Amino acid sequence: MRRILIDVNEYFNQVAYVDDNILREYHINKKNDKSILGNIYKGKVQNVLKGMQAAFIDIGSEKNVFLFVDDALYIDDIKHDITSITQIIKPGQEIMVQISKEAVGSKSPRATTNISLSGRYMVFMPGLDYIALSHRINDTNEKNRLYEIAREIKPENSGLIMRTAAKGIERENLLKDMNNLLELYGDILKRYKEVSAPALLYEEQNFIIKYIKDMYTMDIDGVIINDEKQYKNILKYIKDKNFKKSIFKYQEGDLISLYGIEKQIDNLLKNKIWLKSGGFLIIDQTEALTVIDVNTGKYIGKSSLEETILKTNMEAAKEIAVQLRLRDIGGIIIIDFIDMKDELDKKKLMDFFAYQLKNDRTKCNILGFTQLGLLEMTRKRVRSQVSTNIITKCPYCKGKGYILSNDWIVYKIKRNIDRICNNTNASKIYIKCNEHINNLIETYKLKELYKISRMVTIIPLIDKITNDSDFIIEYDV
Repeated sequence: MRRILIDVNEYFNQVAYVDDNILREYHINKKNDKSILGNIYKGKVQNVLKGMQAAFIDIGSEKNVFLFVDDALYIDDIKHDITSITQIIKPGQEIMVQISKEAVGSKSPRATTNISLSGRYMVFMPGLDYIALSHRINDTNEKNRLYEIAREIKPENSGLIMRTAAKGIERENLLKDMNNLLELYGDILKRYKEVSAPALLYEEQNFIIKYIKDMYTMDIDGVIINDEKQYKNILKYIKDKNFKKSIFKYQEGDLISLYGIEKQIDNLLKNKIWLKSGGFLIIDQTEALTVIDVNTGKYIGKSSLEETILKTNMEAAKEIAVQLRLRDIGGIIIIDFIDMKDELDKKKLMDFFAYQLKNDRTKCNILGFTQLGLLEMTRKRVRSQVSTNIITKCPYCKGKGYILSNDWIVYKIKRNIDRICNNTNASKIYIKCNEHINNLIETYKLKELYKISRMVTIIPLIDKITNDSDFIIEYDV
């Protein structure tokens, strides 16, 4: 069974794509964090750095956004042929920009003047004159049909990408989607003329609706959500009657625990991943790039060394494709497969790895092996990876390791208390923890929240529990 689970609680929005209880995709954002990805702003140029061929734009947020010269070739729907960013961008200039990448670490959000608006079946790009189709549409007749329709309905000097969802859709519905996007863009242009910079012109759909739209064409058996408000929002957005029938509202509860994927999510924080053969991966992530090391580990093979290495590398390639998608790792990725001398084996590995990456909805590009035998690849990075929403910088190691964030710790405590209250006749609950956890329980007012202050007892175990994220919950019946 393929399901999309949407778990909404007071701390996080979580979306999990589960195939027979195996986690295939996972996305999370903090409840109070608003993503600016895809938003369109009227910004004001703060400064232009000729040496970097970039500019910083004030959009009214805490951080100015970064605009690189290659992302500034289209301004006011006109393409500019330039040799320097200073030819078209000046300090104090007002300019329309769209956020193409969220802030990652200390890096500012990245912006572009190449505006794109995504509809149900297509992506409209004013100013760009071309037509493209989703690479997932393979049927030649369908490709030709969609190309012909795109040529008929797209405005002059504009670009159009037919999404996977456009497959099999009648021309009338595609035209309606195009007209909706044109109307939206007209509203954006009108607001751009009326307001002073910095100002928000268009806000992208919320985290959950955007994911549902992206997953619309996937072969799933149902969407399950535990929040009434978001459930109604999804039903309002979805027009397909058959798809609506597959959306279910689960009574208030923890879907992550109900479907048994809590441990799989926790594993996303580990940098060591064991392979079935006994080999393992080590994933180390930095702000600039991600390094993945492949090791044979306990696997010693049954015949030749070359066969052992190839088998381990093949298994590792399959798992790496899974982990990139699960952890939402983007940017530059360097993979240190076990050294192979045979060029044919290297070719087999690259072809197999490319095949495994086909299931990834995010664009991946394998560049090949370097002279040092390292495989280089890139994966489009548009948002922060999963771990940034769950972990926080350790105050003791200054970011070299990690501890669980306070919100995640309290969420785990609540989950355990909920499980005990809902499934047992507990008369007393004991939380064994150190002072840090005790302070969190008081700060978040968990006792008052549950109205069970007489039922919960805190037992200090400072000597036995040293990790600030560790606690033990026990109960009496």
